[in-house]
Amino acid sequence: MGKEDRDAWVVKCPKCGRIRESCRHVSADDVRRIVRLLKAGVEVYEKDEDLPQEGHVHEPPARPLARAVRPRVRLEDLVLPEATRDALEDALAEVRHQRLMYQRWGLRKVVRKAKGVALLFAGPPGTGKTMAAEAIARELGRPLHVVDYAQLENMWVGETEKNIDAVFERAAREEAVLFFDEADSVFHRRGSGMAPWTNRDVNVLLNRLENHPGVTILATNLGRILDRALDRRVDVAVEFGLPDTGMRREVYRRLVPRGAPVAKDVDFEWLARRYALSGGSILNVVRGALRSAARRGGRRRVTMGDFVRAAEREARKAGLLAADHLAAEPRRERIRGYA
Repeated sequence: MGKEDRDAWVVKCPKCGRIRESCRHVSADDVRRIVRLLKAGVEVYEKDEDLPQEGHVHEPPARPLARAVRPRVRLEDLVLPEATRDALEDALAEVRHQRLMYQRWGLRKVVRKAKGVALLFAGPPGTGKTMAAEAIARELGRPLHVVDYAQLENMWVGETEKNIDAVFERAAREEAVLFFDEADSVFHRRGSGMAPWTNRDVNVLLNRLENHPGVTILATNLGRILDRALDRRVDVAVEFGLPDTGMRREVYRRLVPRGAPVAKDVDFEWLARRYALSGGSILNVVRGALRSAARRGGRRRVTMGDFVRAAEREARKAGLLAADHLAAEPRRERIRGYA
């Protein structure tokens, strides 16, 4: 074994430990043969079961196309406007009473193919769309399958369509509620300006949505860019609006943990009137207030000042996200006499 081999490889005898050229168990020829095989990339396995499975380069990825979630949120946990809650109850009624409506009352004669229920949740971010999808699944006693877009789309022609089929087939097989969060990412409007394969993928999605026998929920913040063909395929459209003052007060009441040392002067009514925030933003306010209190020493009471500062930061966040910093004029400063 040459010097360069000894520098590059470590040969270890199971009885003697590390060796340089040979020992009474491993000869110098054996060592050279081992090094030569390792350099050639040889892999050794004790039995056939240890061999890695050889997959085709176009096969779907190992990660699941949809993530199974165990629903924990109940419908009564949500703070929603009456119209939104009524629309959700309407959708649940059709799923629960399908046999009554389609068989006993004869709706099957009108709708001749297997028909599931497709829901569209539309509204600003943080208004409870994702939680409502989880609540629907829990009310029905079914798992929730959240589609993974990164896994769904594939660079190979035809593979995305296969992935779409697999997602719907698994949801039907496991009787799961299928959830497309940010549905505008995949159900976007078709047109001549889009790539041909993109339009084809939307066609496949629309077809599977129409023929899926289970429950499908699409959630979006950008309803205007959804494909128009969804109009007749969506059975119930639910609008999620920003909460009013009374709802915001109730959201504060539910989100502030009972174990948090909240000072007596904290006025959630005033916070609800002063800051028109979504439920998701109010959660950020509560977390921000608790963080501020945790940073302080002493008794660490969560004060009204903590909530106000957190609410101001959350309100400024919307303006920060809406600002176009690239379009702003650069500030000119005079440094040591030069402009």
